[in-house]
Parts: sequence; C-alpha cells; structure tokens
Amino acid sequence: MPKPRSPHWFILAAANSLWHQFRQDCRAIPSIAWKRWGATLILGFIATDLLAVLVTRIAQFWHDRGLQTWDEQTLLWIAAQAPLSFAQGITWESPGNLISMLPVVITVVAIAVWRSYPLVAVTMATAYVLQFGFAWTGWLLWNRDRPELIADGIAAPGLHSFPSGHALVVCTVYGFIAYLWWRSAHHPIEKGIAIALFVIWIGLISLARLVLGAHWPSDIGAGLSLGIAWLITIMVALNRAEVANRHFSRH
Repeated sequence: MPKPRSPHWFILAAANSLWHQFRQDCRAIPSIAWKRWGATLILGFIATDLLAVLVTRIAQFWHDRGLQTWDEQTLLWIAAQAPLSFAQGITWESPGNLISMLPVVITVVAIAVWRSYPLVAVTMATAYVLQFGFAWTGWLLWNRDRPELIADGIAAPGLHSFPSGHALVVCTVYGFIAYLWWRSAHHPIEKGIAIALFVIWIGLISLARLVLGAHWPSDIGAGLSLGIAWLITIMVALNRAEVANRHFSRH
C-alpha cells in the first residue's frame, strides 16, 4: 500500500508545478507585450511618486495654516458620529493590514497563474510591492506625528502618519480585484455591484482607521489619492500588454 504524501510535500509539488506553468505561459507572451507593460508601469510609477511628493509638500505647507485644525476637528467629529464603535473599528481595519493583505495578494497571484493569466499574476504582485514606494516617499519627506486624540493614541503606531499606507494598499489591491471582476462581468448590474462593493469596502476600512484614531483625515485622503493614481496605472499597463499579446500572437 503506497505511503500517503505529507501535506508539506504536496504544497511544494503544487508550487513547483505552478512555477513551471507560469514560466511557460510567460514565454508564450510576445516580448512587445512585456515591453509595453513594463514601460507603462515605469512611467506610472514615476508619475505617482511625483504626485506623492506634491501632495506631501502641499500638506506640509498647509499644516500650520489651517489643515491641522481641520484634521483635529474632523477626526473628533468622525469618531463621535461614525456608525462604528472602537471595537468594531479594530475588526474592520484588519482586512487592510499587512498580515491580511499578503495572503490576499498571494491567493490572487496563485489563481491567475493556475488559470494561465501570467500578466494578471505579475501585475498583481508588482502593484503590491511597488505601492510601498509611494508611502515611503511621503514618510521620508514628512515625519508627521500620529493622532493622540482618541483613546490616548493607543491604536496609533509610532510611525509616520502621512500618507496612510493602509488607504494606499487597500485601494491598490482591492481596487485591482474589483477591476478584474468588473471587466469579466457581462451584465451592467454585476459591474455596478463590483464598483459599489469596492467603494463600500474601502470606505469601511478607511473609516475604521479614523475611528481608531490611527490617522488624520488628510492622511487617509492622500493615501486614497495615491492608491487611485497607482490603480489607474496598473489597469492601463495590463490592458496595453493584453492588447499587444492578442495582436502579435496572431502573427
């Protein structure tokens, strides 16, 4: 009677099989498609990083000219009026932290590789990794203090506050997932549901960060702005590569 294979070896074998399939699928894509994909990402990354510089400098300029006062008043108002309690905020912000986001990214990449969509897999992985650069740009330019207005800042880590890395990454990752769903949907209602769920999901995660007092409202706004800019870049890069792949694969 054959000895059953351990889960450990099964996982390694599955990963190895996916890797070989991924390499074969990548080789089948014309080089022009990869070049257009890479060029679009590079230009989009530079543009989004410049936006991060601009947004940070503007926020710094207005910080002592009314922005900080507005942030404090708005944060306290949101905490008092939000439909989420502090405990609920902990639950709702969890899908946006790094511990939760990494399995989501890995799952999307694995499914894309398994379904022989290498461009989707590479785009998801690259989008996730490179989005950290925009947050780091803001943090290097401005070491803004986190709020201490709610629960004495117990939920505010001692790290740079502007822009919100949570808002940036959830907008990038969940936005890309929503986009993949939206473009594969055939009915307008389903497309509308994909967009609505994305907006609600991102809104709840962002609201939870404010309810916890982990960020100023302007931090969240900046993170979402950068996330949307980067999301547009990766969508355009994927579309350009796929169009080139379909066109040049016929010749």
